[in-house]
Amino acid sequence: MPLRETEAIVLRTYRIGEADKVISLFSRQLGRIRAAATGAQRPKSRFGGLLEPLSYVRLCLFERENRELLRLNSAELLESFFAMQSRDYRVQLAAQYMVEAGERFLPEREVSERAFRLFLTVLRGMQARGEIHLPLLYFDYWMLRLGGFLPPLDRCLACGRSLTGLAARYSTESVGLSCAACQAAPVRQSLAAEIIGLLGRVATTRLDVLLAAEGLARMAQQARPVLEKWMEISAERKFVSLQMLAEE
Repeated sequence: MPLRETEAIVLRTYRIGEADKVISLFSRQLGRIRAAATGAQRPKSRFGGLLEPLSYVRLCLFERENRELLRLNSAELLESFFAMQSRDYRVQLAAQYMVEAGERFLPEREVSERAFRLFLTVLRGMQARGEIHLPLLYFDYWMLRLGGFLPPLDRCLACGRSLTGLAARYSTESVGLSCAACQAAPVRQSLAAEIIGLLGRVATTRLDVLLAAEGLARMAQQARPVLEKWMEISAERKFVSLQMLAEE
């Protein structure tokens, strides 16, 4: 059984029996994996609170031949995002959405350094600012782009007309933007030119720079539903945490 070392973000934990847990992880060196943590539920477990959802940890894992489930040997906490979730329910729901999306969009055992850095960047952005709209917009944009689902944002998908400086329309049933003249889908909603411009900034600007700018959080709040709808269409499922977040 080779011993593997990796950095990872804890996605979820599942109780197994009275003493053990199975941990869903997005690891830097191994991709999305699952590992068994023997005795993790015991009061004096050596893992303690190291396996809280969205903790950033360094792990040593035993990988057994012909078995998908690894076995956790040791864990070291590198960074915790527990406090921000416990003090703000909206941030907790936003973090749960990242977990849902990650488990849907990230293939098992497929390494993605860019996606791993994206998770850390967004979690750190929410922790630093206590604001969810820009971090979630940034997360959605890059998850769609890295997954190959992001449509062109600078032209109409129906006729190819440039959308630079123009308002656009989007469908609640398909991914993509169209110009005001095209009605390719039955349900169309308007998207202001400034919102399209913000999506362009997300493509080229670091999240910490966006968070420091004035007035972008309000625009991000308007833009989020568009990309979240595209996320659900691309994932072919509804995200429970998004529905709960919308009710807050």
